[in-house]
Amino acid sequence: MPLLQVEGLTRSFGARRVLRDVSFSIAEGEIVGLVGANGAGKSTLGDVIAGITAPDSGLMALQGSAYAPLSAEDARHLGVGVVEQLIRIDPELTVAQAVFRGTPRAGRPQAELRRQAQVLLAEVALDISPDSLVGELPHFVYGLVEVARMLAEDTRLVVLDEVSAALLPAEVTGLHAVADRLRRQGRGVLYISHRLPEMLEVVDRVLVLREGRIALDAPSSALDPVRLAAATVEGSAPVPAPRSEPLPEPAPRDEAPARSVPADGEVVLQVRNLRVPGHVEGVDLDLRRGEIIGLTGHRSSGVRELAGALSGELPAITDEVVLHGEPRSTGSPEAPVLRLPVYTPDEDAYGVDPGQTIARTLTDEPWGALTDLRTEIAQLRGVIKTVHSLDVKTLSIRTVFGALSGGDQHKLALARWMASAEDVVVVHEPTRGLDVRARQQVRQLLADATAHGTSVVVVSVDPDELAECCDRVGIVSGGRVTSWIETHDRALAAVRDSILEAAAA
Repeated sequence: MPLLQVEGLTRSFGARRVLRDVSFSIAEGEIVGLVGANGAGKSTLGDVIAGITAPDSGLMALQGSAYAPLSAEDARHLGVGVVEQLIRIDPELTVAQAVFRGTPRAGRPQAELRRQAQVLLAEVALDISPDSLVGELPHFVYGLVEVARMLAEDTRLVVLDEVSAALLPAEVTGLHAVADRLRRQGRGVLYISHRLPEMLEVVDRVLVLREGRIALDAPSSALDPVRLAAATVEGSAPVPAPRSEPLPEPAPRDEAPARSVPADGEVVLQVRNLRVPGHVEGVDLDLRRGEIIGLTGHRSSGVRELAGALSGELPAITDEVVLHGEPRSTGSPEAPVLRLPVYTPDEDAYGVDPGQTIARTLTDEPWGALTDLRTEIAQLRGVIKTVHSLDVKTLSIRTVFGALSGGDQHKLALARWMASAEDVVVVHEPTRGLDVRARQQVRQLLADATAHGTSVVVVSVDPDELAECCDRVGIVSGGRVTSWIETHDRALAAVRDSILEAAAA
């Protein structure tokens, strides 16, 4: 008897059908991967199983009994937990309180929760104090806190929705260890991810959701990342082949959007001996016009603080700062040295009203402003062009922004931000949580911007993203940039391996 049985699930949002007759099962002690293009319906399916969204039709059974949760809380009481893409935790809670919220231990004294919380945090490889306030933590930590919470609950089935998207390789290894523990305990896991190679390392079976339907259901041993990526796009699913077959050669570098190498271009930003007390010990940067540089490193390397100093979020000190040939203030321990525009794909960082339509969101002028008809028509044509070029899954530009899939929201928000951004910008994880095709579209957005002279600093923990997007990548360790890795004229796999090796040193 399956742990979870799903039969004929459907779900629509307005006129758009997101799930169409979805049927599958998950056995006890089984980890099932769920993949698909952005907008295919993965998160909606996860939300239906977790009680967040009600299906329009279809049946579910949990351990042989009818399962129709009325809410996420109801689903948890019935034994189904979820770690969502966009996680909201009361910032006033301690980490220990956050881990045990919604469990029988909720409301117990902090001293009583601390020890057990520390054990659970260690199991998900999260080195933070149980006494820390959630509001003081970086956003990437929230997913691991929620995974620890799943361990604290008596859940029979756990839905992990893109939890690994913002994690370092070592943290992904810890997440997989947790998933394996759940499997050995006889629990089930639905593992939703776009990071196909790492997902195949841990799942037993893979479901491909395409246009709201299950297009492929195959054991992971019969798949490789290339064939699996192909199965997520339109067309017939590939015939599964044994994993023992040799994998296709990595895609060559020239499959990324073509860009000129700005090696001899004008230096638009020059920073000498940048310091953030306690975090960044002395960094030199030279950024050329039309160049994309990457910055990466472990959580304690200083890379986040370095990015914060560039965007003005953190005070810093330098010996010299020159922007467009003009010297700037060298800062102080209380003041920033720069205020570069920054984009971060977190839930509150889009700067977009989820209740506004796509048309209003992407229109430059305030809606209803006095303007001539030609300008208004040109603006709407621009909106339609953007929606088509980014392959946004919608029936109308009058669809509200919040009704789009997370990936489509991210692409449109980034396109909107890049269109109005200044000529030197900082972008955090521009392809986080996106499928192969959407990553290509984001790379094209960046390429278009740099072709017009914009220079970009990409801050990321994803070696694939850095290899795909950047001209060179700086490895941050101990508060310094210890090495630079050039990416041009090299295969993506070779660049990725170089980044991983340097970051691990």
